[in-house]
Amino acid sequence: MHETLKIKIDFAKERHRPAEIFQAMSSYIEAYQALGRVIAMSVGAADDFELRLENVETGSIASLLRSVPGRVRTWVEDAVFDAGVNLAGELSEVDCTSTEEDVDLLATKLEAQLSKLDIGQTVDPMIDRRALAVALSKLSEANKRLLPEESVTATLTEVDCVTPINTHWRFNGNPKDMFLGTKESHVSVDKLYVRAPVNIGKGAWAMLSASTGSRYNANISDLCWLDEYQDGLIKPIGPKDVMEAEVTYEIYTPPAGKGKPFISSAKIKKVIAIHRDVGLQHEPRPLL
Repeated sequence: MHETLKIKIDFAKERHRPAEIFQAMSSYIEAYQALGRVIAMSVGAADDFELRLENVETGSIASLLRSVPGRVRTWVEDAVFDAGVNLAGELSEVDCTSTEEDVDLLATKLEAQLSKLDIGQTVDPMIDRRALAVALSKLSEANKRLLPEESVTATLTEVDCVTPINTHWRFNGNPKDMFLGTKESHVSVDKLYVRAPVNIGKGAWAMLSASTGSRYNANISDLCWLDEYQDGLIKPIGPKDVMEAEVTYEIYTPPAGKGKPFISSAKIKKVIAIHRDVGLQHEPRPLL
């Protein structure tokens, strides 16, 4: 079934500058178009993602949108719309997004959501952080056109999933100045303390490297181990346990004067062993 995304603006009655409502709707559509392209590219969809207008509702103003038929596979279309609603949910908890690390964290959460896709094959998404920053900037511009008392929702009409858009959220970065630094890809076997495991679903786990002291979020790509852990076949990981695992990640280093290096796109490719009750001998000094 092809999903339909409904963007609805409840605007103030007898509003001055009514053109701003239509400009805001146009900006929301542009933002979700940009996000759709980011998501489609992240899962390897070669075809471009395009939206088309299905209908316009009155009373409030609402646009019903679908992807252009035949441009992308159905599961990619579903992934795009689901990710758009999930992003709205993530932004409901914050007032602003400003830094490259903020964008990277959102990208990691979206990648975790996309990894849940059940299409008969493993999905290993990789979101373009700079392109995501552009989409976020467009969404922020749409929010700026609304009055404080006005509200917006994003709905997947087929499943009646309604998610409020946080219209007070702002993107304070400049996408043109972001992610211009260097990236180094790393593959290693590391020993990790699990700061926050995920017991349901495929969200990112919060990790602390015992060797470097680096703290980062990592998605578990070893799905066989993850299923066994979440099914209770593996004893829960405690604060003194250590996970030995094959890890892949990137170290992003911003241009001089633009911030500190940080770990991005981390994935646990294979869990080798869980060492029980080994304890933290000393607090490692963070390298990142």
